[in-house]
Amino acid sequence: MAESTGSVESSPNPGLIILQSLLNANHSVEFVRFQWVDFTGTVRTRLVTARQALRLASQNLSISVASPINSAFLVDGSFNEITVGAKDSLIPDWSTLVVCHYQAGHAAVMCFIDEAGRGFDCCARSRLKSLEREMEEKHGMSFSVGVEVEFYLTESAESTAPVKDVAPYCSTASLRTPYLAMLEDCVRALEWAKIPVWTFHTETVTGMFELQTEPMAPLRAADALVYVHEAIKSTAVKHGLHATMHPMPFDKTLGIGQHMHISLSSDTKDDAFLAGVLDSVPGICAISMPSFDSYLRRDFAGGDWVSWDIENRKVNIRKVRRGYWEFRFIDCTANSYLTLVAILGVGMAAWEKGRELKMKPLMGRMAKLDEESRQELGIEKATPGSLKDAIEALKEDKAVKVALGGELWERFIKYKEAEEDKLGGFTLQERRKLIMEIF
Repeated sequence: MAESTGSVESSPNPGLIILQSLLNANHSVEFVRFQWVDFTGTVRTRLVTARQALRLASQNLSISVASPINSAFLVDGSFNEITVGAKDSLIPDWSTLVVCHYQAGHAAVMCFIDEAGRGFDCCARSRLKSLEREMEEKHGMSFSVGVEVEFYLTESAESTAPVKDVAPYCSTASLRTPYLAMLEDCVRALEWAKIPVWTFHTETVTGMFELQTEPMAPLRAADALVYVHEAIKSTAVKHGLHATMHPMPFDKTLGIGQHMHISLSSDTKDDAFLAGVLDSVPGICAISMPSFDSYLRRDFAGGDWVSWDIENRKVNIRKVRRGYWEFRFIDCTANSYLTLVAILGVGMAAWEKGRELKMKPLMGRMAKLDEESRQELGIEKATPGSLKDAIEALKEDKAVKVALGGELWERFIKYKEAEEDKLGGFTLQERRKLIMEIF
């Protein structure tokens, strides 16, 4: 399941130059992580020594893994599907090589996945890179993505409550706790990795924190999120704590989200982009809120009906200004590459067609509206109440199918159906323990 396979390229070798430069500047690095994010949203890695990494880079070699690795395992670790005699290749994108400042002696590189030698159609990272390039070449359009990452600190993965700190939102009193040191160490690791942090602070309930990244290009933002999650979790461990991004890890408290701030380089036809995303919110939820218990925080993701508004955080999509929105129907268990492909793909497809935005903003009203008010505003679609509902919506969403590509769309649906069926047999506490160990 793990052997190297050669590629046909020869020198000059930019990957080797990047790797040698990093190792020369960071003599403590002994290990390199070859990382990818699968359909569960789990960050997976193959570790090699620095010596082996140099050999792989110098000979343009990849690492072979079981096929199809994106959907091989369910989130509980059980086998989902393995093709006998086939193997996938982890193709390192050496431009992403970075020192893991949260783990001494480690560096990491993000990988593309060549599935069984057939190419990258089911690689979400490759799909996102292609989408960025296509929109730039066809329309001169680029995107900026900043992300809010929320998390709880607990004593362990088995904890039934977060740590106790001072609750007032953004208060200096909430910083006079043992947990500030953990936050500071995490932010240092991100800044050293050249991942710009916009702000970080305590949230409105005890034990909950938020960290926001500055805007980056979509692929860079998704790669950075992998590092952000690992930095938060690993730094917490160093401080004798556990960080969880479970959508609703505890009863009677707030849920955890991962809101994405997305802006277009041009605000021309921005209403068309918004119209496209609004139409696909129910189906995208299967991708952006992909955990069985993601829907326990439905109220915090925008409520019962697909809606938008201007500077209103009680809706699915908050418009900040022309060509800039906050997408709130996303949590930390999502594969960010898939999520961005879905949102940007359906939005730009509608933008290209100049689709009319028929839904009106709520204008400060709550998302729970009577039927007459919904008709007045053009609100027609309910948000999914469960992962099963979201999967059914995704099956009917042809715009998302086009954005992902038919094979990736079909494979993801099949995978989520298997996962939903499996986790449906778990109790809420069993699922919480499982997800809190991973996310």
